[in-house]
Amino acid sequence: MRATNYRKALAEKERRLREIIRDAAGSEARVIVAFSGGVDSSLLLWESVQAVGRDRVLAVTAVSPTSFSEEGRSARHLAEKLNVEHLVVESGECSDASFVRNPPDRCYVCKRIRYRLLRSMAEANGSVVLDGTQADDDPEDRPGMRALEELAVPSPLAEAGIGKEEVRDLLRNAGFPDLADKIAQPCLATRLPTGTRITLDALEMVQRAESFLRECGLRIMRVRHHLPMARIVTDREGMNLILTRPELRGRITRRLNEIGYEHVTLDLEEYGKQE
Repeated sequence: MRATNYRKALAEKERRLREIIRDAAGSEARVIVAFSGGVDSSLLLWESVQAVGRDRVLAVTAVSPTSFSEEGRSARHLAEKLNVEHLVVESGECSDASFVRNPPDRCYVCKRIRYRLLRSMAEANGSVVLDGTQADDDPEDRPGMRALEELAVPSPLAEAGIGKEEVRDLLRNAGFPDLADKIAQPCLATRLPTGTRITLDALEMVQRAESFLRECGLRIMRVRHHLPMARIVTDREGMNLILTRPELRGRITRRLNEIGYEHVTLDLEEYGKQE
């Protein structure tokens, strides 16, 4: 009975979501979906196509040196699968002095830059911008949400009351199980401690280090950039993998030394417990 009630409630939320998207678009406007390729924006793109039709949907992926190349490929793949027009634009936050200083509200600065760009695109042709924030996102943890409010950018998933697990279930229902199980991948700038200047070299080092760790079999992890030290944070599975395989520890140490880290450490607190 509980499962049946959940499915009914989820179907009602999905119906409401499509209604919200249609209301935002009106009878003629085109929808611009801020599309990172992550779980939430992927669902929003799919639901926008269902709500107003693919011809009225434009997926826009903003990229910069803070972006993972893998995320761009994922975004492109889904847009092609849905046969939706897809634009990739340079967002430019790494040229902004306020962002590069890496203040406590860095995410707000970035979000404002990116969504002002999308708003200008929308205003040029009478479109409406939609954001993929969902109901479980907490403004205390996500200062970027303040930029959405200031720029009056709608977040249909949140408005429909759809949380993270419901996002994943709706993606499974839509036939995208791989997307539903996708691990969140915040931008590379999150690996640098607040106040540490964001440089292209630092972002590249983090991306190379994390790409190598994924090749080694770690699924959930972050490389915290404390130059000259790299601090690897991972889940229990990743910790066990590293701690029980001396040869793997050697490979990781050598590779991260080559990338530019003099010291490589493993955080003994599991990923997620300290976030």
